[in-house]
Amino acid sequence: MENFEPKFYPNMEKPKEPEKKETGFEVMKTPEIVVQEERGAQLFSLLLKAENPEWGETETPLAKETTEYFRDNPIDPEILETIKGFYKEGVDEETLYNVALTYQHPERAENVLEMAAKYKPHVKNPQEVYQKVLALLERFDQIFSASPLAEKFSAEIERDRGERLQKMEETRKRIEKLIGFFKPDSKTTDVKKLSFVPTDPLYKKNSGRNFSAFPGEQIIISHIENTLNQDHEFSHGIINPIVEKLSQQLTDEQKEKISQLASEKLKQDYGDGHFSLLCEEFIRTYTEIVSDGKQPQTYEEFTQKISGITEDQFQKFLAESASLKARCEQLDIKTIEDFKNKSQEYFERFEKNQLRDLIFEIYQEYSNRPDKEAENFEKFVLAKFSAKI
Repeated sequence: MENFEPKFYPNMEKPKEPEKKETGFEVMKTPEIVVQEERGAQLFSLLLKAENPEWGETETPLAKETTEYFRDNPIDPEILETIKGFYKEGVDEETLYNVALTYQHPERAENVLEMAAKYKPHVKNPQEVYQKVLALLERFDQIFSASPLAEKFSAEIERDRGERLQKMEETRKRIEKLIGFFKPDSKTTDVKKLSFVPTDPLYKKNSGRNFSAFPGEQIIISHIENTLNQDHEFSHGIINPIVEKLSQQLTDEQKEKISQLASEKLKQDYGDGHFSLLCEEFIRTYTEIVSDGKQPQTYEEFTQKISGITEDQFQKFLAESASLKARCEQLDIKTIEDFKNKSQEYFERFEKNQLRDLIFEIYQEYSNRPDKEAENFEKFVLAKFSAKI
């Protein structure tokens, strides 16, 4: 049989490859997306629920059953005292969750301790916290894993994992949309594996966490139905490293101005620090406004939004949100009628957000930039933001 090999003819021109523009960056590739249980984080949620029945989700059947279980089967007071001791020492919940993620993953420990030393100066002895948390989780795991409640959590986690796998293509498309818009530099956002943790039955539906402390890996805890929050948490892996670079350009006066421009509502949840405020507002302005083709909220839109709220709904909102309750108390708002009557004052004090207006303007300019391939969001922001603040 004749051997058919390719033949080359010297007079034929080789097809030209499309010219590649020099951009100075390589856009990160879509990471591997997996659904992966994090035993340490789940155990830690259970410990927080045992220590405080009001922590996290309180209304779902499994959350209520968990509260009843710990009421009837109280855990060792020494364990609860250790958790309270962390709070007294100023160790925040985020640090404790980061450490909990090292449970059964010792390869993560070095990075978690480095992150604590760099970003959590109030945590005086991260190594000691790490050792105490691991000992706590190991001890609690042995006790809890033999309980009937543990079987129910396992069944719920497996059910959620199955649903997430069925929705994987939809999840991938949302992640690719974010990558396509921001075009993150693979050197700045080094995420090769994106792990979604099965929904924690004790987490509130509107809560979420992002962990980017591990090289090449990003872990997201977010309710399966809250896709907006999933996008928000993934965006932290893109935006936070950019804001870190941006911070090095800003003067103290500019950092102070960022705090002044931010809404009181945002500062109530994230403090006055420019870094957290910028990260949150960059992400929220995109995921809640820009990606849907919207404009920042006006007072007229705010009043329209609250016009249909009933008294029962308003009281439920107050009961579920400590921050909303605190804002209303400042204006002596107790009923929905009070809220509507003082809507102008409430909007001006808490909702008005000049930082969002500024960032929205930056997004508009970025979306209309002439060369969309040569400039990504990082390069654009680092070149433009300082002059605007």
